[in-house]
Amino acid sequence: MDRRDLLSGKFTEDRLNLNNLRHSAYAYAKLLGSVDDAMIHFSLEGTIFALLPNGAKSFIGFQTILKGVWKKYDQDSFQLRLYETGFFHSLDSKDQIEVFENPITNQTNHLSEIKGGPYETIIKPAQHDWMISGDDVWIQEPKSRTGYFGSSEATSQNKQTAFANTIFRGKLSQLNDESSIAASMMTYNYVSPWYPFFEMDDVDGKMYWQAVGNKTQSWSDIPSSMQEYLTKNHRNYFESTNPWTERTSTLEHFRQSGKQDKERA
Repeated sequence: MDRRDLLSGKFTEDRLNLNNLRHSAYAYAKLLGSVDDAMIHFSLEGTIFALLPNGAKSFIGFQTILKGVWKKYDQDSFQLRLYETGFFHSLDSKDQIEVFENPITNQTNHLSEIKGGPYETIIKPAQHDWMISGDDVWIQEPKSRTGYFGSSEATSQNKQTAFANTIFRGKLSQLNDESSIAASMMTYNYVSPWYPFFEMDDVDGKMYWQAVGNKTQSWSDIPSSMQEYLTKNHRNYFESTNPWTERTSTLEHFRQSGKQDKERA
């Protein structure tokens, strides 16, 4: 095995061959979730940076918890239903904040919670871009999204583009063992237009979200601040396989909350 094979993921282990499409799908499901029916979480902590013409500036912190509900779909495929929820916090505390004193605009912002899903996908036999070094293995998933990022799609004049790159890292030895779940670390990088609850449409710049976290199945492994948030806002989220049924996103959740506030007024 030469260096080019090592970097491109072209290798053959005794049990797992990541050049094999079935094996690649199996390893993908095991690294990101489970190859048996299971509920998997990733607990992430991160910072949003404001990318401004005069440089980058730490802006606000956030925490999220991803829920993946994994099921065997057929002999060689897996079904994933994904949810996300979380909150924003100041740079010097991990406690949730709903009101933010924006240091760039000097205005007071009323924040949305982070909420997304359910997103459903089928992982079928396919070749993934595996990277390997020794016993370390990782995969990255770059994705772009073009859409409306304003407070409502009707008032947004132009579509804008956001870009995310998610990296999952684990151990080859665990992908090759007989367990159904492998330990995994997740790194999340996301560049987006300003989200509307920051009220920065007139500010030249973008948001850079950066977060890291680990796969977990235990309530005790997630931060106490996230435990408090879930207990207050989504009491059954960690245990439920279907915490909510209507598909949403953080942007859509914010827009719907604004509509409800106007209707109540």
